[in-house]
Amino acid sequence: MAGIAMVVAAALALVVFVSLADVVTMMFTRNAVRAAVDEAVRVGSRSDGPIAECELRARAVIDGLLGPAARRGVAVTCSASGTPLQVRARADVTIVPWLPGLPRWSYSVESAAVREVLP
Repeated sequence: MAGIAMVVAAALALVVFVSLADVVTMMFTRNAVRAAVDEAVRVGSRSDGPIAECELRARAVIDGLLGPAARRGVAVTCSASGTPLQVRARADVTIVPWLPGLPRWSYSVESAAVREVLP
């Protein structure tokens, strides 16, 4: 009986550990995407091609911070509109949890910066 109890306790401890590690990974992904979007609008607001530079920088930051599995769930789009011209970036994220049966976590992150033009 003690052996069965030990196996069940070990299995539950592993499930709890994997669940906590998954939550930490989801939080890191959220913050990495926020950093990528903020950096993208900063770079886009200072360049001659704001949309292309914004999307390139967002993808570079995401590629540097996230692994391949997390990267697949991130879609970044940039746009420029308004008066004065504003560069906007939006990331739509869907994170698939490690444990099967748990729901996906979907959210969007947006950022904007006013276009900087030298006189």
